[in-house]
Amino acid sequence: MSDRARLIEAIRSELERAVGSETLVLARLPEIVGDRAIELADVLDDFDDKDILRIFDSLAESQQLTVLEEAGERTQELLVRHLKTGGRLPEFFREMAIDDVVDIVDERPEAEREELLEGLDSHRAEQIRELSQYSPDTAGGLMTAEFLAVSKSTTVGEVKELIRDHADFESINNIFVTDAGKLIGVFSVRQLLIADNNDRVEDFMTTDVLTVDVDDDPEEVYRIMETYHLTSMPVVDEFHNLVGIITVDDVLTVGEREASEDVFRIAGSVDVRPTKDTIMGRVKKRLPFLMLSLLGGFGTANVLKLFGAGPEAIITKASYFTPLIVSLCGNIATQSSATMVRGFATGEIDGSRLFRVILDEIGVGFIVGSVCAVISASLAWILRDDDPIRMAAVVFSSVVCLSFVASTLGAGVPTLFHRLQIDPAIAAGPLITVLVDMTGSLIYLSFVVWYHAG
Repeated sequence: MSDRARLIEAIRSELERAVGSETLVLARLPEIVGDRAIELADVLDDFDDKDILRIFDSLAESQQLTVLEEAGERTQELLVRHLKTGGRLPEFFREMAIDDVVDIVDERPEAEREELLEGLDSHRAEQIRELSQYSPDTAGGLMTAEFLAVSKSTTVGEVKELIRDHADFESINNIFVTDAGKLIGVFSVRQLLIADNNDRVEDFMTTDVLTVDVDDDPEEVYRIMETYHLTSMPVVDEFHNLVGIITVDDVLTVGEREASEDVFRIAGSVDVRPTKDTIMGRVKKRLPFLMLSLLGGFGTANVLKLFGAGPEAIITKASYFTPLIVSLCGNIATQSSATMVRGFATGEIDGSRLFRVILDEIGVGFIVGSVCAVISASLAWILRDDDPIRMAAVVFSSVVCLSFVASTLGAGVPTLFHRLQIDPAIAAGPLITVLVDMTGSLIYLSFVVWYHAG
């Protein structure tokens, strides 16, 4: 059993033990969670809203803060509403890293944003407003305003005093040097420690500083920080004024998200954490990509029909729609396979959720396939075969059956390889393609034979 599964089981046991208790507080929970608050934040989506709030209220304050910062979007929204109702939200916003607060209030209507900022001191509220003006898809949307910057005439002793007096800096691995707001240099903590207290920072600072612009793409920030092994990256505006920094934890999140997005786009989906989404949510995100596949398949089918005049042999009937059906169901299998492979790679899927995730994927594939089957049958009727109703029925039945088979193979084959400790990303793709093609042809030709016999 994985650590995630053990944590979920321990929390569920604590909830069951407390059933009927006069108090809503789970007294043992802070000890159960310990220093695994980040893991807890990741698994809270597996609980219903009532239990999430009960779990949260039972945690120690430091654990609550971590959970609020790291929770998924749905859970985080629930906790924000809960804390706002209880009047505790300003207390948490004062303790959270400012970029995490911005992530919460960002892209909300101005009136709602101002309502969430009530109770904060004017300086911190203004910092949040300024950072919220940047798009989340830019370097400005990733940066934090909590950084340490000094003038070039500052002494080493004075810098150390600043660090002692300000514990809220998000990162002090690199300390920046500015002149009238403009970035002119940087030095590391190591340089600070080995320098004499009376030395001025201009004596040892580095003037050749790598920077990114507030409007730069996060992927470019990730590439630069990975290439140069940076723990923080200064962000400047068009006048080279230092406006914020991006820390390594934020850019690692970007790297993971962008890599996942690329993988799912290749597979024809846009989910970043698909197993956390509802079935209908996944259907809505995948269906548009399958519409493109559907239209392309019908274009091929129409061309084949134009060149298919002559005796109505079985092979001629089959050739009309074979590309459409095989391509469509191959894409359904690929989407399910990509979800499973990525879930195993990131640890998002473990033993406690595996069976439910497989069933969800089969459900998604069946629903998407059924929608496509209705459209396919309609277009098959429009093509005006000599018996359009029966041909439409063949196409509909084939797509429905194959979408179920394809999603089952797409979810099941990677799971099998994962259980056999074979990399599903390497092995699942080719095998799924072969299986879908074989079973697809078999099922479709079976229906075509029925069509011809009728």
